Amino acid sequence: MVDRIAVERSVREAAEGDPARLPRRLCEAIRESVSMEAGTLSLFTDTPHRQLLCATSDAALRLEKLQFGLGEGPCVTAARTGDKVVVGDLHTELTGWPVFGSCAQEQLGDVGAIYAFPLRLDAHRTLGAVDVLCRDPHDPDPETVRAGVIAARAASRELLHSYQETVDQGGLPMWEPEDIMDSYWGPTHAAVGLLAGELDITADEALTRMRAHAFGSGRSLPDVAEDILADPECITP
Repeated sequence: MVDRIAVERSVREAAEGDPARLPRRLCEAIRESVSMEAGTLSLFTDTPHRQLLCATSDAALRLEKLQFGLGEGPCVTAARTGDKVVVGDLHTELTGWPVFGSCAQEQLGDVGAIYAFPLRLDAHRTLGAVDVLCRDPHDPDPETVRAGVIAARAASRELLHSYQETVDQGGLPMWEPEDIMDSYWGPTHAAVGLLAGELDITADEALTRMRAHAFGSGRSLPDVAEDILADPECITP
């Protein structure tokens, strides 16, 4: 039986310390609650404004890049539906994401299982999502998954508390992504805004066009973004 109080206490303790490192500490607390090897934490996960704040390993970072580039995967679904997503064996289970499933099996050979938990604002909205993963397949134990759900909900409260506390003091959260993450997501966000303005379309539509262009050309999303920043008409109709 999961000890809810103990899980929530571990998350509260993880929230103490340098505000800039809060996402990483909360991500680690959720990871530990389900005894997995690595994790990620992202905000606005199923939107064009998605921002990765934490990836605790190279495999976790590659997982995030793949999901962001394709616009689908466990983390995206968890944020969109507000429910947990469990893939116990990435390399044998059929997934509900046709492109992500095949790409993950090709590109994430060192990832066996993925659990994704939404960071909930309330019953109908999410702040983002957390992925936890491990090298080997992992048969999902219901109690272990429940511990992850409890930890993710507690982490959501800590993130909201930190955000509100900072805003009340006239500032903004110091949740800064590491350089390698910002170099991937930053240019893409800038290009989305530029393309949306150039074509008079929404950010969602701009990102969809960029993803399609990247997938069709076999290039990465940041490479396409750099092209757009240099010449916004490079993928216009």
